[in-house]
Amino acid sequence: MKSDKLFLFLFLLLTNGLHAQYQGIEKDYFDFPIKPDQINYLSGTMGELRSSHFHAGLDIKTAGKEGLKVYTSAAGYVSRIRIGTGGYGNCIYVQHPNGTTTVYAHLQSFNPIIAAYALKEQYRRKSFAVNLFPKRGALTLKQGEVLGFSGNSGSSTGPHLHFEIRGANQEVLDPLRIGFSEISDNIAPAVQKVALKAMDIQSRVSDQFGRFEFNLARNGNNFSIKDTIEVLGRIGLELYTFDQLDGAANKNGVPLIDLYVNDELYFEQNIDSINFSQQKNILIHTNYQAQKESRRRFNKLYIDDGNSLKFYDEVVNDGILNVEAGEVLSIRGELKDAYGNESTVQFTLKGKSRPEQVDVEILKKGDTYIQDNTLIFYSERDSLLNKITLSNQEGSLLLEPTYYNTETNVYLIDLRKFLPQSVTFKNNTTPLHFADRIPAANEYAFLGDTYSLSFSKTSLFDTVYIRARHYLDKENKEVFEVDEDIHPLRGAINAEFQPLGQYDELDKYHVYNISNPRRPSFIGGKYKENRFVFSFRSFGTYTVLKDEVPPTIKKRSLKNGRISFTIKDSLSGISSIEAKINGQWILMKYEPKRSLIWSERLDKNKPLFGEFELRVSDNAGNESIFKQKIE
Repeated sequence: MKSDKLFLFLFLLLTNGLHAQYQGIEKDYFDFPIKPDQINYLSGTMGELRSSHFHAGLDIKTAGKEGLKVYTSAAGYVSRIRIGTGGYGNCIYVQHPNGTTTVYAHLQSFNPIIAAYALKEQYRRKSFAVNLFPKRGALTLKQGEVLGFSGNSGSSTGPHLHFEIRGANQEVLDPLRIGFSEISDNIAPAVQKVALKAMDIQSRVSDQFGRFEFNLARNGNNFSIKDTIEVLGRIGLELYTFDQLDGAANKNGVPLIDLYVNDELYFEQNIDSINFSQQKNILIHTNYQAQKESRRRFNKLYIDDGNSLKFYDEVVNDGILNVEAGEVLSIRGELKDAYGNESTVQFTLKGKSRPEQVDVEILKKGDTYIQDNTLIFYSERDSLLNKITLSNQEGSLLLEPTYYNTETNVYLIDLRKFLPQSVTFKNNTTPLHFADRIPAANEYAFLGDTYSLSFSKTSLFDTVYIRARHYLDKENKEVFEVDEDIHPLRGAINAEFQPLGQYDELDKYHVYNISNPRRPSFIGGKYKENRFVFSFRSFGTYTVLKDEVPPTIKKRSLKNGRISFTIKDSLSGISSIEAKINGQWILMKYEPKRSLIWSERLDKNKPLFGEFELRVSDNAGNESIFKQKIE
């Protein structure tokens, strides 16, 4: 088994070009943490593209069960213990003599020694959620020793073990490239779609401006587009791709992608380590707007503005193609997984000059659509009148169609040059609600009539042409629209607005995101000095709601010295839980996925006896109290 690991590690080292973070790690240093020396299966791999982050480490399947033994991958000491309702849930970090750290997350429980230490600290701090840093060497573990049991705690969506290996600087390494024979992979990555994006107002794909997706034909591990695609100007390439491993249907990430243009290396991606401080860049490594519109995460093969990730190696022109009329480019992408399985995607681009009249169908995305710095406006083609008028506070602009077919006009407006408040076509005026041009990497404040927005240097990845409005709808409900959630935010934006409606007890109202009106999401904020003040991390639609309904508490059972409850809150969500027995604080463990809380005594031999009191509060400050005399 050890010789198999050595061979695998050397193979990966030679073929995958591992970076310096892997140097100094012995080839057989780590054991697999679940069922070692047996075949295991994964539901997630390192670097996989998730909605808000690159996945760190491996998600190891546990056949839908909890309670499997989790073994220490290498000798060391417990450097950190985290317990909480979200994130990694019950989690243990183990520091090893070679400078690496292994992480074991979503655990059901810890081994008795670690559990006793954590329980004592929870009582000392009077908190279920804790982040503990035991003294060096206080909790030592041998290689292969059971440190806990697999579970479904935290933000896990099903039972599994999340396992990480981190380097000396806490960067996440790819365990599969270090090598584990317990995982088998003979399946090459698959490519489902290619997207080509016009990167500026002068560029075209199939005679049009925008972003266009193309299906592929498959022949074994080779994927291709049969027909030549006509383009012009600066073009960005994106792939909708995934990898699978033997014995599992899960779609995982593709860490290595090389892009060749006319057989010359043009762009190289190698996700072999992840820095947690760079995680937000997932939002521009993928096409955020396309993901929101189609639920597909396309991997960009170009570096967009604001992207500071370090795993792009050989890159020409930030990966953006520049195609002139008459030029022919042969495009080849080579994709590899962590085991060296390889597939290719191939197609041909040909440069074609921009026509005013196009022979293709123009697919309208509403009346208006924004892509980067460009506003697209569509109108019906008329035999006589086809000009539009753009207006703002500074003046107006008369525009002919940029291009058209027999049915539709398309107008392209460079928002860097003109930010319109309205557009008029055939005496019909459409408001556009642009508030301001917000530059990235700068502190910036916008003041509207009844609201204000404040941006920090880290709020945006790139310039945003923000559309905002504040009004009462037909039902006199407060509505504060701050653009659409198609622009990724790097950090928070601070907002204030004066309420337009009539309210009683304004201090009892809070801000909610109602982008999904059937599921208001509590944001919070405060009402002070006649304004609601709050911050948000995604564009969308907001309102104020009053939550007067306290959480519900339903007793489940009282047996074996333990009392349990089901707790729920219908609007703002559970904020705090506190229990006492005879006036003394008692720990209540909490599993929000099951709305379940249950008691655990510090001294398990001490019976649960006397006056019991439970207080549960929601985020709006409503509180429910349960009392019982336990005899």
